[in-house]
This record gives sequence, structure tokens and C-alpha cells, in this order.
Amino acid sequence: MIAVLGIALTAIIKQWKSDFLPLVRIAFICVFGFAALGMIAPLISYLHLLEALSDAEEWISLPLKGLGIAFLTQLCADICRDSGEGGIASGVELVGKIEILLLCLPLLERILALARELLGVGG
Repeated sequence: MIAVLGIALTAIIKQWKSDFLPLVRIAFICVFGFAALGMIAPLISYLHLLEALSDAEEWISLPLKGLGIAFLTQLCADICRDSGEGGIASGVELVGKIEILLLCLPLLERILALARELLGVGG
């Protein structure tokens, strides 16, 4: 419903005063972003409950951090694209992907150490 309202509003503003069109688009992107955060809040609270019940703090916090980075990266890239800066948006997405990769490196190192330990290799 909000998307239909956004499309109608952008069509009206495009005919009336197209200078305000990027601001309206950014406002609707923010509305959808906050709606997504509201929808994902129960999942995050459930994962925090699992984290408290188990000894897997790093295994749960890293995916949450990665999800946050991915969400903010996509939001920023969408804002850049709506402003007509596709090149900057691609750069933002590249940096976000690299940041998620860097975030996962310690976890990958622990997984490989565990695999070595289970296989008895590297004593």
C-alpha cells in the first residue's frame, strides 16, 4: 500500500515540481527501511535469546553484523541510484561486500582450525 502511494506521489510530483522527486524517493526508501527494521526486530531478539542460552556468541553476532552491513549498504546504494549516481552506488556495494568478507575472516579461521583439529592434521 505504501509503495502504491509512493508511486502515485512521485508521478504527481514529477509533473508538478521534479526538483523534489529525489527527496520524495529518499523519504520512501527510509520508510521501507524502517519498516524492514521493525519486521526483523523479532528475529534479532530470538537470536539474542539463542545466544544467551548457548555458548555461541560469535556464531550469532557475526551474521547479525553482516545483515546490518548488507542492509545499510543496500539503503545507501539505493539512495545514490535515486540521486542519479550509479557509479557511486556500485562503489558503495563493493565496499559493503568487502566489509562483510572482512567481518567473516575470523570465523572462517576458526572453522578451518576446527576442521584441522577434527581431521588430526597440523598437530
